[in-house]
Amino acid sequence: MASTFRLAVLTPQANVFEGVVEKIEAPGCDGEFGVMPGHYAYITSVRPGVLHFACDGEHHTYAVGHGFAQVSAEKVSVVVSSCEDIASIDVAEAHRMLASAEAILLKVGPGGEGYSDALVEQELASGRILAVEHSAPAE
Repeated sequence: MASTFRLAVLTPQANVFEGVVEKIEAPGCDGEFGVMPGHYAYITSVRPGVLHFACDGEHHTYAVGHGFAQVSAEKVSVVVSSCEDIASIDVAEAHRMLASAEAILLKVGPGGEGYSDALVEQELASGRILAVEHSAPAE
């Protein structure tokens, strides 16, 4: 069995990463999921959170937005609304964004104007904070 597989991480703005990796860990709709070489094929949604992958023995960590992942034995494609390397994340700004979104959520309530946008902002800010705080993948 192969010890690596291809990974493509794409956003509407850019091809963020394309290369050969040993494994990935990503935030799925039903919780975190991992992919190793030879994985069975499936498609799943991706929620905002932390994407980890190992490439040439080095660990890479990104904060990702909503999207989906298509998995096969030889390749994984992760297509997300946003993807940021943890080195580019301003944690203080992410905390401000989270506080602002949570204030809007409390003020307008479900179904209120701006609620859906604030919910997405809350998830993205939380994903950024998690990515920075948990920059090492689980073993």
